[in-house]
Amino acid sequence: MPVTKKDIVLIKITDEMDKMASYVANRRQLFEYPRSGYGDYQARGIANIKAGILGELALLEYIYDYLNNKYQNIDIFERYEKLKNLKFAYGMIIGQADGGFEFMLGKNSVDVKTYATNKVSIEQIFHGLRQNGSPLNMLIDKNQNSTADIYVQTFITDTNHICLAGFCRGVPPINYSFPNPAHACAVTSLIPIDKIVDSLNES
Repeated sequence: MPVTKKDIVLIKITDEMDKMASYVANRRQLFEYPRSGYGDYQARGIANIKAGILGELALLEYIYDYLNNKYQNIDIFERYEKLKNLKFAYGMIIGQADGGFEFMLGKNSVDVKTYATNKVSIEQIFHGLRQNGSPLNMLIDKNQNSTADIYVQTFITDTNHICLAGFCRGVPPINYSFPNPAHACAVTSLIPIDKIVDSLNES
């Protein structure tokens, strides 16, 4: 079922998230692989790293809210055992490669992709930056270490939110029509983000 506007989730960028992302980005940039397109590595590079961290924190917030709403009112010992068995983890890595993913949901590794070139509106996500009718894409560099089971696409919006647009399982096909060929999947062809919690080891 294609993703529509009602399927997306908006996570507000709080001051705490912004400060944490800024701090980690400034520490991580020393070790970051200098991907093409960063331009001024010291300036635009850090901004891109920060945007990626904000995307990760938005997914963390979404999954935390789901788990908190479901388990917060049960006995603390029972809750501990249930949450431990979910096999949920978020690893914020500084100083070494992250293995191609940041999260584990059950047996599934999850990599978050954040579009950071422009802040966008919801209309632009679904109809293109120039409102020409074509949705934006999840893009994964064809030369990247793409080993995750799940890829989540996020955008920074013009209302200071992170948009969790959806996800795909596995790496999408390469689109060779782009100036820099990349694995690509239109936002409308992603899986709605609320389905991602199905990957947790709940029984």
